[in-house]
Amino acid sequence: MNATTMAPDQRSGAPTHVRVFIGEPSSIDPCNGFEHDGALLLRFLADPLVDYDPNTGEPRPAAAERWEVAADGTHVDFHLRPGVRFHHGREVTADDYVHSLSRVVRPETGSKLAYHLACVQGYEEVRTGAARTLNGVTAIGPRQLRVRLTHPFHEIPAVFGHRVTAAVPAELTEADPDAFRTAPVSTGPYRIAEPWAPGKGLVLERFDGYHGTNLAFPDGGAGHLDRLEFRIYEELEDAYQDWHRGELDIVKVPPARIPDALPLGERFRRTPCALMQYVGFPVDTAPFDNPVVRRAAAMAVDRQAIIDSAFSGTRPIAQRILPPALRGEDDADLTGIRYDPAAARALLDAHGIAPVTTDFTYNAGLGHDGWVTTLVGQLNDNLGWNVTPRPMAWPQFLSWLGRADTLFRMTWAIDYPSVDNFLYPLFHSASISDDNFTRYHNTEVDTLIEKARATADAAERRSLYTAAETRACQDLPLLPLWFGVQYHLVNLDRFQVDGPVVDMFGEPVLRMFQRRS
Repeated sequence: MNATTMAPDQRSGAPTHVRVFIGEPSSIDPCNGFEHDGALLLRFLADPLVDYDPNTGEPRPAAAERWEVAADGTHVDFHLRPGVRFHHGREVTADDYVHSLSRVVRPETGSKLAYHLACVQGYEEVRTGAARTLNGVTAIGPRQLRVRLTHPFHEIPAVFGHRVTAAVPAELTEADPDAFRTAPVSTGPYRIAEPWAPGKGLVLERFDGYHGTNLAFPDGGAGHLDRLEFRIYEELEDAYQDWHRGELDIVKVPPARIPDALPLGERFRRTPCALMQYVGFPVDTAPFDNPVVRRAAAMAVDRQAIIDSAFSGTRPIAQRILPPALRGEDDADLTGIRYDPAAARALLDAHGIAPVTTDFTYNAGLGHDGWVTTLVGQLNDNLGWNVTPRPMAWPQFLSWLGRADTLFRMTWAIDYPSVDNFLYPLFHSASISDDNFTRYHNTEVDTLIEKARATADAAERRSLYTAAETRACQDLPLLPLWFGVQYHLVNLDRFQVDGPVVDMFGEPVLRMFQRRS
């Protein structure tokens, strides 16, 4: 087993802690928790200015008690809640946000999330090292912060619900940056119990000085639990077996184990979430710079067969980019892709395109191996290609994505509940060095997204975003496979869990875990 050893469970009385499965985080610093596991930890360590309604996704107060967006969408004023404190005790001021937001963008920080602030005035100067502080972020008073933008962006409050915008104390980040990265201090309802070392688990303890507005916890408090124990696994199957042994309280179900888990009744939970699994094409690299090759590959993949074999038919095929949680009743098919291997071969033949030799690169060990093998087999059998599965450890895979030169798999899940958060990171050319791993660039799509950001009317803004999504789907820099459904097992012997166990972000909703007495 590859789990980190933790203190044994208390066997008498009500449990005071929950034991949670995660993979290896890349970072637990608020400025760089860009993948799922790091983001999950930061949900408890760092409070941003804005939180989200758990049902609608609408922005709601967090560290900021209110805000106003300018009528022209070019700036936003945040009014800080009184009494918000860092984990080491000092009260937070607007100057802390000037430091924290500027720190995210500085080149030496190396944040993969800095692009979320690309719309803030002074971003380019700080990003290139010409300045140290974002001149668009100013403290009007101790508890009032103004953020000025380079262009109108009416959904800007949603951006400030991302943990990358959380406050951190300059006296700690500047004094010892390396120490801060392993034991970050912020304003969340839990604080880190001891410095993190890669490969080791993490324990978070309740922060009794928490200001009490985080929507992730009941009654505005820091939660029912004294401790959150995050146990790191390399293999999902190991975590699944540990749950059966009573050593975990919540675990993802490996795809191959879904039929076994179904009979477990209330312990088995199925929850839709706002994420999309996709196959990425590096569109600046031959042969995937040719849209004919991309479309033929898409037509040769039988997504329903993969879903049936790997997930017991339990995930919906994605025929567009936006998941249902972000598009409501609009279920239009924007890709127009149907499984038709004969037509795919004919398309390649008509353009004189020879069989392709490439790898399919993916992160191994978290339930992807089976379906990737099936998908690769379909490409080889249906098109006569020579595609080889190429598994990597998660940290190496993340590093490789920035220079991807083969087919690859990736998941996109929302950072904040906004259509812009799907389309801008995946398709805008400004995101090419960040989350636009296909390196897709279409001036028309860029323009549509920028116009949408500048549009105050919500219906008109949605229409522009839909046009951008439609155009990107026509170019097919990536093939949407399926939308997210999370499957978990929960320990009902220790906890009562009445609501969903994960939210629209696919993250455990630990506020629902109530101790059994």
